[in-house]
Amino acid sequence: MTVDDTLKSLDQFPFEFYGSHYSVYLASDRRLYVPLADLCDAMEIDTNAQAQRIRRNEAIDDALISLPLPVPYGDEGALQTRQLLCLWLNRLPYWLGTIEASRIPDADRRRQVVRFQREFADVAWAAFRSEILPEEMRAEMDATLPPGQQRYLATMDEAATMRRELEQVGGRLGDVEERLGHLEARIRGTDFINQAQAQRYQVMVNVLASILKQRGKGNQATVHAEVKRTFDVPSYQLIPQEEFPRVVDFLIAWYRRLTPPGTPLPDVFAQPDQRSLF
Repeated sequence: MTVDDTLKSLDQFPFEFYGSHYSVYLASDRRLYVPLADLCDAMEIDTNAQAQRIRRNEAIDDALISLPLPVPYGDEGALQTRQLLCLWLNRLPYWLGTIEASRIPDADRRRQVVRFQREFADVAWAAFRSEILPEEMRAEMDATLPPGQQRYLATMDEAATMRRELEQVGGRLGDVEERLGHLEARIRGTDFINQAQAQRYQVMVNVLASILKQRGKGNQATVHAEVKRTFDVPSYQLIPQEEFPRVVDFLIAWYRRLTPPGTPLPDVFAQPDQRSLF
């Protein structure tokens, strides 16, 4: 689970999903969120147990967010802001697909979830079948299907091709961005952190990530992302050597915020910096 103190709810919208009505929230990161408790209450399953299951699932653990939302209290319709566990709306289908339907006591709800899970499995197959079956086999299978279903599957195959192309382009853009960073640094005469500093950085990140993960607040990617954002670097390997002491101080301050007062610093945070000799 991730906690972002800067995240705020900007707007609220009603939506209907398989016959049930919910509220979805647009947050300041431009993502849509739905409170996990609302979904669990509708299915009469335990919210805390589902939150723990999500945290154990690396495919969606980053999508469980603590978001400050207005909650009614009292008899006069007053609102109170509370931190609620919310799920990215785009990860809702995957999460529902992981639920053990047998644990849902209400028969109608259970049938709805099972129906959704079957439909979700069919959609997932349509989305990824082009990565499993050769084109000629797909064509033979589709030949006997109704025209509408053939068009649907052809569209999903095309979407899968576009997705792979976008992933390849994204990877190439990331490589280009890093090479441009190296080139710009060479032009300016900037020296990046050396191997010893990079290894020390990674150990510090692992220490912080271990604490964050225990508390359900993030992982290594969380720390890397915050360092890149704070110091405006596309990769930790492109941290200038002159900036490295500030990065260390930043990570030390983060460690102290996460630990009780007086907790001694791990050795990796206190060891002397090893700069390049040339």
